[in-house]
Amino acid sequence: MTADTSGLRDVWRGGVATWECDEMGHMNTRFYVARSVEAVAMTFGLAGLPLLFAPASATTLAVTSMHIRFLREARAGTSMHMTAGFTSIGDTSADIVVMMFDSASGECAATFRIGLSHVEVANGAARAWPEAFATRVASDLADTPKLALPRSTGELPATTSASGARARELGLRQLGQGAVQQQACDPFGKMLPQGFVAAIADSVRNIITPLRELCARHSDRNGPHFGAAALEFLILVDDMPGNGDCWEVRSGLARADGRTMNIVNWMLDPFSGRAFGTMEVIAICFDLEARRLIPIAPAAQAELAGWTIPGLAL
Repeated sequence: MTADTSGLRDVWRGGVATWECDEMGHMNTRFYVARSVEAVAMTFGLAGLPLLFAPASATTLAVTSMHIRFLREARAGTSMHMTAGFTSIGDTSADIVVMMFDSASGECAATFRIGLSHVEVANGAARAWPEAFATRVASDLADTPKLALPRSTGELPATTSASGARARELGLRQLGQGAVQQQACDPFGKMLPQGFVAAIADSVRNIITPLRELCARHSDRNGPHFGAAALEFLILVDDMPGNGDCWEVRSGLARADGRTMNIVNWMLDPFSGRAFGTMEVIAICFDLEARRLIPIAPAAQAELAGWTIPGLAL
């Protein structure tokens, strides 16, 4: 897939390591997100704010939202590069778009739309951008390529519906729990976006696996050929947990059709019930030999209806 990258600048170049790939044989989503965070740092550096992630910085960037489309597999040994640009700038906020490409083929592998807030390290309060920076960015905004727009998700809501009380009301299963470790945090003690995605991805296996097995039972393409993959993420962050904070992930199937399953995941404080963040995953059944989508059979769709939780959303 090709994309219009006019107005976007080169911000990252590298490749896919074997240890970044998962049991499906391609780069795990947490490493896509890790590379996008590097792209964010370079994008802001090129625009005049190069040290926002440095330990001595008085201000930093907080991710408030992410929309990601996974368009092409990135397998071990693949050379990759990324381009990015600002699509909007507010008094204390900004939106950027990042495009990841297979460097050999030139095809777009993934897109990222990222919402960011400029905050004080000391207390997390929003801080206005330096005037010269804001003026420079506002004069050089890029359009979001059509390839980066949502396909199977909606747009982000203003606020999340997630809470411990709402999870109990809907009967959401607890699929994961743990505590934030220092290596998953930024220099200021907040969980990194890739740490957030990793925690949810590891948790969601506990629903993806039985759903995948359900679909395999109704498919003529089952056994070792039958896998799963993500097509799209929609993420809304309230406040990332910090070093030492405990978390739990509660999830459920929101909807399914002949191609995709929409799984909504809430990361909550297990003690207070407040939401740290939410993530919708658009998942598919994946042929591990042909490396393509496997349709969900009508009989599987009928059985999946029993898993669906009405009213479940970010």
